[in-house]
Amino acid sequence: MKWSEKKLKSLPLKDGYRLRGQGMTRIEVFSDAAFAFAVTMLVISLSSIPKNYAELIFAIKDIPSFAASFVVMMVIWFTHRRWSQRFGLDDGISTLLTLSLVFIVLVYVYPLKLVMDLMFFAFSNDWFPTDFMVYDTSEVAGLIAFFSIGFGLIALIQCLLYKRVSFKSDDLCLNNLEKLFVQKEQFLWLILALWGMLSAIIAVVFMSSFGYLAGTIYGLLPLVIPIMTLKLRRKIKLVQISSEESNLEINGL
Repeated sequence: MKWSEKKLKSLPLKDGYRLRGQGMTRIEVFSDAAFAFAVTMLVISLSSIPKNYAELIFAIKDIPSFAASFVVMMVIWFTHRRWSQRFGLDDGISTLLTLSLVFIVLVYVYPLKLVMDLMFFAFSNDWFPTDFMVYDTSEVAGLIAFFSIGFGLIALIQCLLYKRVSFKSDDLCLNNLEKLFVQKEQFLWLILALWGMLSAIIAVVFMSSFGYLAGTIYGLLPLVIPIMTLKLRRKIKLVQISSEESNLEINGL
């Protein structure tokens, strides 16, 4: 579907984007159901119904790792939902990328939960429980490698979804500001994809030594992302200022 300026003017505006995907497509309904199923898998991974007070306390201690896993799943779901709302793409390639994302999420859910279990177990000095047993640091490194590969693939698919938007920019009638926003999103997801793969490589290459520490590099992302996106953010700011000045001139102010 090729958008016209007349249709675009009637669309709501949010975060600099004109929301082209207000109506839900069948693939969006399917992906929402798949994410709901992934969360259900997280719930099933919890212990069985407690039979006494001690088992109840043990089950309650599992809530933080479940909550952390749930938040990660919801962030992935929300970012894809936001992409759908912004662009409303329903072509073959976009559908294939969405289905690929769903597949990886369904596979990724268990490595995610196990990593969270081990993280809370280690940081709490064994106070938070885990049923997942590891016998040496190389097994921890292997788990982190699986987790990081899933993380990297999810980020890569999100990057490709925004790449698809760039390819369809004429049909979508993206303005200059929207094109910069898309470029920024694409770059952000690429950084995350490369970071996930870097963590996986470190975990595998140094599996027998310090590979179990590979996951700590995710802590550098809040520092790395602002630095690497500084130039793009400056360009966006300049375009926003220029757009505001143009609106003032049009309104005769």
